[in-house]
Amino acid sequence: MKRVAFAIGLMSLFAAASAQQEDPALDDLAAPAAGPSELDILSEGVNADFPDIDAVTARKPVSVTLRGLNKVTAKYSDLVIKIGDTAKFGGLELTPRYCDKRPPEEFPETTAFVEIVDKSAKQQSDYKHPSEVEPEAAPVAEAASAAAAAPAARSLPDGVIFSGWMFKSSPALNGVQHPVYDVWVIDCKTVNIGN
Repeated sequence: MKRVAFAIGLMSLFAAASAQQEDPALDDLAAPAAGPSELDILSEGVNADFPDIDAVTARKPVSVTLRGLNKVTAKYSDLVIKIGDTAKFGGLELTPRYCDKRPPEEFPETTAFVEIVDKSAKQQSDYKHPSEVEPEAAPVAEAASAAAAAPAARSLPDGVIFSGWMFKSSPALNGVQHPVYDVWVIDCKTVNIGN
């Protein structure tokens, strides 16, 4: 009985396979393509004449646009500051050190390294350079060797309330902590130095 059922099942399988008709639309896919494929053409990067990417994308920062908000009066100002120059906003002195803006073909992001000094009222900064912070659980010998191995740090002016990177896409990621003012990056102007 099992042999009869097996034979019937095998015959129905062969009948279904022979009843299928071939699709003429699939004939082009089965035939080998004439000439190189698109993937082969794209992978010829070694032989192709492509520009030097580093030379094309080399940019030099010129200026940074920062927006300052006075929380008391609810008024804001856009400040265009040249790299390395210092501008005043209320009691703050803003000094951009570097900025970068991605080209339009990449994901949009503008970043700037800014130092902000509070020159208003005798406000004490809680900013401490890492060399000034004493390690809590490290032995004295390890702390001395770590301090000797650390590069010489440049001194920051008194009253520094912020020294770090600002990101246009995430202004709260690394924000200025001040009771009266908020500052964030808006734009970065660069010039091409490639070619």
